[in-house]
Amino acid sequence: MRGKVLTALVSLFALVPGTALAAPRVNTFERPAAGSAYTLSQWAADGWNAPWEEGMSTRTWIDGVNFNHSGGKSLRVFYPKGKIGPADSGAQAPLALTPAREYYLSYWARYSSDFSWGSTEFAGKLGLGLAGGAACSGGQVCDGYNGFSSRMIWRRNNGQAAIYYYHMGHSGQYGDYAVLKRNGADILYPRGEWFNVVQRLKVNTVTNGNANPDGEIEIFYNGVSAATVTGLRFVRNGDLIDRAYFSSFFGGATTDFAPANDSWIWYDDLKVSTNRADICELAPGGCHTRTFEAENYSAMKGVVTEPTPDTGGGQHVGSFDSTDWIAFGGVTIPSAGRYLVEYRVASPHNGGVISLDVNEGATPLGNIDVPNTGSWSSYRTISREVDLPAGTHQFGIYAVTGGFNLNRWKITRLY
Repeated sequence: MRGKVLTALVSLFALVPGTALAAPRVNTFERPAAGSAYTLSQWAADGWNAPWEEGMSTRTWIDGVNFNHSGGKSLRVFYPKGKIGPADSGAQAPLALTPAREYYLSYWARYSSDFSWGSTEFAGKLGLGLAGGAACSGGQVCDGYNGFSSRMIWRRNNGQAAIYYYHMGHSGQYGDYAVLKRNGADILYPRGEWFNVVQRLKVNTVTNGNANPDGEIEIFYNGVSAATVTGLRFVRNGDLIDRAYFSSFFGGATTDFAPANDSWIWYDDLKVSTNRADICELAPGGCHTRTFEAENYSAMKGVVTEPTPDTGGGQHVGSFDSTDWIAFGGVTIPSAGRYLVEYRVASPHNGGVISLDVNEGATPLGNIDVPNTGSWSSYRTISREVDLPAGTHQFGIYAVTGGFNLNRWKITRLY
């Protein structure tokens, strides 16, 4: 399966006692063409489906130019000056999940460096949340039969981070919230840098039509638990979590909440799973990653090293002709799993093909096409997903078809 090309693993199983856990879903936004809108049909092409959307066709953009957390692309969402609500701000779509009592939802986000938190009132919704049933929200009274929702928000004019949730017995007209904390202090979303949010939601059990107060929400910020809410009652029927709810917009009910200037948020590396072990952001040390400068190979055939014009300078490996290769010995993979492999390449023409393998070709890991990047001095990051075994290996990068330069390559665990 090609890397961020096939970004969803869709062999999901209904989660009832005694059945297998659902496989994780991943979206790293690499398959679509840079500069295109990420419409519902594009989500569906990557294995995510929703019955409706707001703003996906008009205010989303696959960004292959500015910022990405991994690979070469990310999803950018636009929040126009003076606009509120999902019809005119950000984007919204209920992305279907196999119903389950508990899910983990993880994504990376990056606010624009001049992101506006609002005008004279300050609140908005960030990224994705979890919901089920009729997704009680919007000032509704949650009665246990009309579903539930739990979404990330910002508050105040300093970007205070919080979780906003609708459950049975919420205290006011609107949902309740819990501010994220780190060492007792409020967490403030940063502008201009990537951060990770993981939400764990567990739906309460039901006994004879009565909602037991054993529902839970927990939020992790950059891998550390930042908010926990227990004793929740979401449902008194059979509703479970059945959607990853992309719901991100300004507001608030009035234009006082609108941004004072055009603003953007970038999203990357979206993951949803019923199994905590699939969310490597929560593992000690986070998701294992390692970058290799191409010129630091341990063995090679047919290539040369030379100064690179790429960002950061140094050397690159060039003169890749067909059947040339470079190898990297003693690379330790701490745990088996799904990894993203990125290559920083340059080529003035199409047709190049890179093959990756471990242990002198004993385990082939598949090919990736090298695009025409414009010139030998114009570099681009390309990527694909591979399944890597644990252990210490020799990796080989082989030119099935040559005609490209390689500056560096990188592996990052997805789950």
